[in-house]
Amino acid sequence: MTGVKPVMSADKRSARGGNPNDQRARAAETRGTILIAARTLFRKAGYHGTGTTEIAACAQVTRGAIYHHFADKEALFLAVFRLLAEELAERSSAAAAPLSGDLWPQITQAYHHYLLLMATNADYRRVLLIDGPVVLGWSRWRDLQSEYVAARTADALHLLMDAGLVRQQPALPLASIIQAALHDAALTMANSADEPGAGEAMMAAFLFMLQGLREPSLEVG
Repeated sequence: MTGVKPVMSADKRSARGGNPNDQRARAAETRGTILIAARTLFRKAGYHGTGTTEIAACAQVTRGAIYHHFADKEALFLAVFRLLAEELAERSSAAAAPLSGDLWPQITQAYHHYLLLMATNADYRRVLLIDGPVVLGWSRWRDLQSEYVAARTADALHLLMDAGLVRQQPALPLASIIQAALHDAALTMANSADEPGAGEAMMAAFLFMLQGLREPSLEVG
């Protein structure tokens, strides 16, 4: 005997754990369950107030299962961050989908809905705006926000420029400014619960600023 252990065939390896497709489905289900639990607890207690022990208990899995899917708690937070950022972007776009015709009302409606969701949804507010820059670091957080907000805003600006609704100019710098205003407006609205009318005023101010980008219609006399 050489002391070298025989290599188990792929079929036998699969048989030990069941059908590979079933294994992948179970793994995806477990990962999804962990993300749901982490999302709930990060919203309630914040990143630093939540441990993997609490997440495991909430998800009804072992801590080992968490570390099988995520390298550490920060990696889990990043996955939740991406999940929420994508969800928020999709919900905002969906709000404008029923509108047709002029691009301008579609895009302003998407921003209007984005602001409302950011201001009123505790998951988005806590993970994306409050804990995000602290946990991930400002530079990484800004890059992620740019991926989900500024990049999509730049795409929208290109459409508006091509339609003659916004003057032609470099889109990404302008998109970054809109992103910063959007997040500041959302934080202000979220913290204005005790100030009647403050949230509505901030929403109106942001939309007024956005309206300033629009090219004036040329009237032929």
